Amino acid sequence: MRVAVVGATGAVGRTMLRILEERDFPLDELIPLASERTAGTRIRFKGDEHTVGVLSPDSLTGVDLALSSCGSTVAKSWIPAAADAGTVCIDNSSAFRMEPDAALVIPEINADALDAEPKIIAVPNCTIITALMAVAPIHRAAGLRSLIVSSYQSVSGAGQKGVRELAEQVEKLHGMEEELAHPDPDSLPVGEVFGKTIAYNVVPKIDVFDEETGYTFEEIKMMREARRILSMPHLDISATCVRVPVPVGHSVSVYATFDRPVSVAEAREVIAAAPGVQLRDDPAKGVYPSPLEAAGIDDVLVGRIRQPDGHDDALWLFACGDNLRKGAALNAVQIAEAVRTRS
Repeated sequence: MRVAVVGATGAVGRTMLRILEERDFPLDELIPLASERTAGTRIRFKGDEHTVGVLSPDSLTGVDLALSSCGSTVAKSWIPAAADAGTVCIDNSSAFRMEPDAALVIPEINADALDAEPKIIAVPNCTIITALMAVAPIHRAAGLRSLIVSSYQSVSGAGQKGVRELAEQVEKLHGMEEELAHPDPDSLPVGEVFGKTIAYNVVPKIDVFDEETGYTFEEIKMMREARRILSMPHLDISATCVRVPVPVGHSVSVYATFDRPVSVAEAREVIAAAPGVQLRDDPAKGVYPSPLEAAGIDDVLVGRIRQPDGHDDALWLFACGDNLRKGAALNAVQIAEAVRTRS
């Protein structure tokens, strides 16, 4: 099996390579690819050094499987032709998530979408992965009726530029904590990535606003993708997406209603038995999820499970997941493993 990793020098691409190695994915030849800017970089994989090549139609000739981590515009420029040539393309961008001929897959939730053997398979939005990993097990048991999701998304979701922007602003503002109680807005550091100060702040805007609805396109993506992944086109769902000054790890607060009463005890039992999640729900002992605890691990952490008074068919919960691993690279590799099993 000849496997290409497109975007091999980026944060998600490097994480893909690390996870392929960790999980001992069976490949005969690795083909790391990137843009001309970073081509020529040397990377190590399973003890051997590889030179990163330039992404081009010729570089994908004879490739069986391509794991892609590049922007939507770049993905659209090569994936359709590669898929037509027989390469199974697993894409982390948003380019194909709603395309009818492509599958949108979280393997623990809807692996059956791979039964049709699609050549283009999209990795969902990293935040909806975290939310649905927590909710889907209860949905299977009790039938989901509605979702309200608020996200707390780390700066690495905007790439390495976002991480650098946070670090630079924290350095600039260090020692000015008292002044931030009455700041001069014109003196605060503002970068190109987030549009407002991200250090010591939260920014309730990810992607651009849709003028008609007032939602951001990140929120729209979450709502659309949840409906498709769960095969619930009329799911009642609403989302608010917020950027927070955290390096790695997306968190979500979820209010879910179901078709029948669901107790906190039942929800804990269901989540504890589900693949890909860990129950972290003993607040009296200080056990509940946080993004730093989720960073660097594969599982989504779920806790703070509560039931609102007078609503025995509803639950609140809080979940955290590593947006570079389960939110992107790991989910892609799990899809690759499932595709290989079916071939």
